[in-house]
Amino acid sequence: MSTRLASVVIEAADPSAAAEFWYVMLGGTAVPDGARGRRLVAPEIGGCDLDLVFVPAHGAKTAKNRIHVDLATESPHEYQVLTSLAADIGARVVDIGQGPAMPWTVFQDPEGNEFCVLEPRELYTDTGPLAAVVIDSVDPARVADFWSAATGWPVVHVCEDSAALRPLNTHGPWIEFLRVPDPKHTPNRIQFDMFPTDIEDPVGWLLALGATRLSGRALADPEGNEFNLVSEPAIDIPVRRSSH
Repeated sequence: MSTRLASVVIEAADPSAAAEFWYVMLGGTAVPDGARGRRLVAPEIGGCDLDLVFVPAHGAKTAKNRIHVDLATESPHEYQVLTSLAADIGARVVDIGQGPAMPWTVFQDPEGNEFCVLEPRELYTDTGPLAAVVIDSVDPARVADFWSAATGWPVVHVCEDSAALRPLNTHGPWIEFLRVPDPKHTPNRIQFDMFPTDIEDPVGWLLALGATRLSGRALADPEGNEFNLVSEPAIDIPVRRSSH
């Protein structure tokens, strides 16, 4: 493995307010993130060193995000509590064509970014509160193979309409790819940050895997999902910690 998945980067008109919303939903340790915005530091939110980083948005949200997060619950009571909490702190329930009687509730956070609160499932019992990062894909198996090679996370599920990766230690969130008919047309508001690890030319290595270079260390996967190679973050002193 020559790169490591480090952060889910979420664009926001108000990164501080977005981080506050997700701090309440997920817990974690909230810290400043230099000039970029705010960060919720793992492992409190997952267990696989995957942070959430909130950065200033480049423009207004105009369509459903192709990347979203799913939140796990451990009991019917926790599901009711978490869905009520989301609504109480500014999220709204939305219909994105998911159909009736699904075992999850779809929300938009105060920035308009979609996320799901899942009913209890055995699949997500050891993920922590962040169950999965879900990516719309025209060819789930192909993109899963790219991200498996890039992260070192094995492909643990693949079928015609979906594929999924899991960290080697089987803790923390899944990365899931769900088939959609339409290819990507606009920049993603949610991206990944990757850390280079053990080779001199991680950009060249990722290009050989099928990535496209956008500029500098900004790249895109085979379906155009943007990601960045970044240095280890300089984390400031935590401002507070979750109590839940």
